[in-house]
Amino acid sequence: MGKNNNSRLLVTLSLFTFGLIGLPLLFTSCGKQGNINPVEAKIEYQVLNLSYDILPVNLYVDFLKQTTSPVSYPNSSGYISLNTIDTPFQIRSANIASVTNLLVIDSTKLSRRTKYSVFITGSRENNTLTYIFTVDSSTVPRVGRGKIRFVNAALPVGGTERGLDLTANDTVAFSQHTYKKVSDYVELSAGLYNLRIRPSAKPSETLAELPRTNIEDGKLYTIYTYGLAGRIDTAAFGAKILTNR
Repeated sequence: MGKNNNSRLLVTLSLFTFGLIGLPLLFTSCGKQGNINPVEAKIEYQVLNLSYDILPVNLYVDFLKQTTSPVSYPNSSGYISLNTIDTPFQIRSANIASVTNLLVIDSTKLSRRTKYSVFITGSRENNTLTYIFTVDSSTVPRVGRGKIRFVNAALPVGGTERGLDLTANDTVAFSQHTYKKVSDYVELSAGLYNLRIRPSAKPSETLAELPRTNIEDGKLYTIYTYGLAGRIDTAAFGAKILTNR
């Protein structure tokens, strides 16, 4: 009888010990990003192809294609509701005959109900292909105001090495904004603005203009540049604006 009691006690202690060891492992595995329900997480992601020589690309997450159609230069995929958020996040060429993995994006710290953008820039031929990763959220602007920020994804050539200035109705909003720099959001009164981008080293020269840009009450916007200053072909310098909210 004593032996049976000892056996039961030994089994109970063994199970209890296993439970203590296994419990942290269980919590650790549940902490993996891939185990977050993507539908519940409501994470939105967009890709901007601003590299003039990589041709159209697609976004893959956990080896599954997320973009519905290839993203060509210098366009955006628009925000995509991800159906998986496990790693890796990859930018691949859209060439079906020879799919190439061009970039791996560090997306290990995503938050629920948040929008993100990846600006692909640089040159594949010159081995400078890279990306700029942004979190597209901010506090709500004050009533009657919107917010803008500036992303410089234009390669630093043709007199832009010292950076770029962005003016809104001839008032400087951002200055000496160097390559790959992402500004904070700044507030503007809601209304129409002529946005001009100039080289910091030569502020009398206008590289790109976004005339009569409507900044709406409560909205968030990103103004970004791409291409090469001094070029007049398809790789020419340009600027566009995104609505983040």
